[in-house]
This record gives sequence, C-alpha cells and structure tokens, in this order.
Amino acid sequence: MFPLAGKKYPTSSDELAASLNEAITDVFTLPNGQDSVTVAGGKFPSIKMVNIDLDGATVSAKKPPPKPIGTGKREPGPQVEKLEFSGRPIKYEKAKLELKLNANGLKFDFDRDKKGRPLLVLTDAKSGKVDAKISKQDLKTVLTEAATLAAKEQGIKVQDLDIDLKSAGSRSIAADVRVKAKKMMVSGTIRITGKLDIDDELNATVSDLACTGEGIVGGAAAGIVQSKIKPYNGTTIPLMAFSLGDLALRDLKIDLKKDLHVTAAFGTA
Repeated sequence: MFPLAGKKYPTSSDELAASLNEAITDVFTLPNGQDSVTVAGGKFPSIKMVNIDLDGATVSAKKPPPKPIGTGKREPGPQVEKLEFSGRPIKYEKAKLELKLNANGLKFDFDRDKKGRPLLVLTDAKSGKVDAKISKQDLKTVLTEAATLAAKEQGIKVQDLDIDLKSAGSRSIAADVRVKAKKMMVSGTIRITGKLDIDDELNATVSDLACTGEGIVGGAAAGIVQSKIKPYNGTTIPLMAFSLGDLALRDLKIDLKKDLHVTAAFGTA
C-alpha cells in the first residue's frame, strides 16, 4: 500500500510517478533531491515497469509514519508487469536498513484513508520476494546511544555494549544485551533482555523487555533502566518502507549468522 499525493487518483503514468514521488518526499529525504519513482512502458493503466529507488534515502520524519488504512471504497487501479524497489540503504537515525523487493504480475486498487487522501493498494501479485537486513553493528550503535543517554542522567558512563541475537521460533528473535558501565571508580554490568516478533508485513514488535544488574553500579542502575525501557514494550519497528496491502508474506526466514537478515515471498506463484 502506497500513499499518493494530491486529492485525485492518477489517470496516467506520468501522474502516477509524480504522485508517488511527492508522497515519498513527505517521509524521506533523497540524495541530491532526485526523483525516486520511474514509471515506464505500456499504456496506463497497464504498465510495464515501476522502479522505486530509495538508495541512500533518509527517513526525515521523527518516527515512521503509521500504516495507511483504506476506507474500503475502492476503484480499479493500474496493473504493473514488474516492480523493483531498492533501499540500500535507507537511513533512520543511526541505523541503516538494506531493503530490496522484486515482484511480477501486480494488480492495484485505488482507495482513500479516513482523511480522504488517495492510496494505491496492492491486491494481487503473481510472485514477489522481499529481502531486509540490518547489521548487528548498526543495532549495537543504536542501543549504545540509547544506553548512554539513559546512564548519563545518573552519572554513569557506558564503557561497552554487547548484543546477542538468537532464534526464538520461526518468526521470533530473542535479544540479550549486556552493557558494561562505570560510575566514579566502580564498575558493573546491566543486562537487558527482550524479544522481537515479526509479522506478515515485516513489522517487528518488541516485547518481554527486562533489566537486571550485576555489581554495585549495575544493581543501582537496573531499576532506573527498567522504568525507562518499560514503555517500549509493544513498540512496532517497520522493516519495510510500505505495506503489502491485501497480500501476506510466506516462507519467511530469519538468518542471524552475521546480521539480522529477513527474507520472504508473496504472491500466487
């Protein structure tokens, strides 16, 4: 599902490309201000190729936008022979997401959200593949920054952080984060554990966050950190830049050997 700019549904390939480009710039800052969408071939509404290039784009919104929800009053939209999407990488704060999607034989409907803004909804696809990856180093950088800010309030200095990711089921990941901290001349360790569950739209939901401490510094800080992380239970982190509309992912696989690497397929084939 893609948000569209303007008030009217596109009636040509050029209008579709312009509407998608404008909507994308509401969320992303693109390298050199370039257009990210190319619509080519065929005769609207039958389109040969749609290419969306978000390589090097940065999420400009303070937080990822909520999933658009259609009202259900749909109209037939374009058919696209081939869709290619690339975000290598898409940058969000200190993290970089590598995202690639390829699909064939797609059908779309037009819809509107509750505010009347137009949407492009994916209703069918012959075949499609999604590949999303975040490096463990990027995860470590993000977590270290968050831990440093929380610890600074208590006069605690974060010295090091280690993160261990393990499979906790076909669509779940268990995270174990150990933070070495120091206050004055005394050191200790803070341990934060949690879980990520990945759904059919590549949204990762955080749950079971808990914090324990080792040593004088770790024990003193654990209670404070626990109160800081508690509100993040239930937080959803999108691993995709858009919704798959009416379609669901299948054959989802999680690889944790080097990075957090998720692959999946969709479509009827």
